[in-house]
Amino acid sequence: MFLGHNTDRQHVQALWDCKQRDDKLLDLFAKQLDEVKNLLIAADDTDRILRLQGQASVLRDFLDAVEKSQEVLERRKP
Repeated sequence: MFLGHNTDRQHVQALWDCKQRDDKLLDLFAKQLDEVKNLLIAADDTDRILRLQGQASVLRDFLDAVEKSQEVLERRKP
């Protein structure tokens, strides 16, 4: 998970900045997640399935962290 309790405020702020800018990077990650999901559906061996699941998990965690970044910043206000 990207937003654990020990995540620095500056890192959470960077995630929030990414969301605020309507950054094309987020589109890239979302498209990559869709591509990995499609590959996962077609995968036919256990090793490939596990690798793709890991990739999907990391991409999903990143996108979720970006979405939750504002909420996390609000909770951590000094």
